[in-house]
Amino acid sequence: MTWITTTAKSLPEAIDLALDNLGVDESEAEIVVVEEPKQGFFGRAKGIAKVEARVKPKQVRNKQDRKRRQNNRPSNKNSGLKPQKGAKSNAPKPASPRKNPKQRQDKPAADRPAPDTPIEEVSDFLKQYMVGLSEAFGIDDNVAVKGDAEAGLTVSLEGQHGLLVGQKGRTLNAIQELVRVSTQRSKPSEYRIYVDVGGYREKRREALSKFALDAAEKAKAEGIEVVLDPMPSADRKVIHDALNDDPEVETRSAGVEPRRKVVVVPVENN
Repeated sequence: MTWITTTAKSLPEAIDLALDNLGVDESEAEIVVVEEPKQGFFGRAKGIAKVEARVKPKQVRNKQDRKRRQNNRPSNKNSGLKPQKGAKSNAPKPASPRKNPKQRQDKPAADRPAPDTPIEEVSDFLKQYMVGLSEAFGIDDNVAVKGDAEAGLTVSLEGQHGLLVGQKGRTLNAIQELVRVSTQRSKPSEYRIYVDVGGYREKRREALSKFALDAAEKAKAEGIEVVLDPMPSADRKVIHDALNDDPEVETRSAGVEPRRKVVVVPVENN
C-alpha cells in the first residue's frame, strides 16, 4: 500500500490527520514519525510534526500454521496436572502495549509480504459472497464488482435496500467489515475492499461535502471553530478532502472513537 505524508502543529494532530486521510482506525495503520516539534522558549513548540502512514497489510496465517501452533500448545489435560485453587501462575504476563507515538517510529518488517491472491479471484469471491448475503436477507438483485489494485475493489448491490444500509450507513459499514474479514480469510490480499448498496456511498459523499462547505462558510463568517457531529473515519476523510483546498479554514479531528469528530477552524490572515 502507498505511504502518505501529513504535517501538523503537534504529533497527535499529524497522526489523526493521517488516519483520517487513510479512512481507517489506528489499529489498521502503520505510522512512522518523521519529525517532531522541538521545545522552544517558554515551553512553546517550535517547528512542525511530520508522519508517514499507510494501511497495514493484512497477514493471514494458513491452516497448516494454525494446526502446528495448536499441536505445540501445552495442555493441562495431557499433563495430568490440575492447577490448585487460588494458586498463582508463574507464567509471565504479556506486557501491555505502550501508547507512546515514538514507539511507531520503526517501519515494521512489513517487509514480510502478505499473501497476494490474483485480483480476479478476489473479485469472484466478493461477488459470490455478496450474492449469498443478499439472498439471506431475501433480496434478489444484481451484484457487481468494480475497481482495480490501486483504488481497491467495490462490491455493490443495485436497488434501494434500506435494510442493508441502516441509519447513517451503520448497517452497511458492519456488512462491509464482515465482507472484508471473510475475504481476507479466504482470498488474502492487500486490496482495499468496499461494499455499497444502491449508490449510497456516493450520495453520502455528496451530502457530506455540501455539509462541510456549509460548516466552512459558518466558521469564516463568524470567526469561530465549528465542531461537527461524531462520525466514522471514512466520513471524516470526506470532510477533510472537501475542505483541503480552502486556504481560509483548517480541519482537525478531536475526541476518541467511536465519538471522534471533525473541527473546522478559520485561519487567521496576518
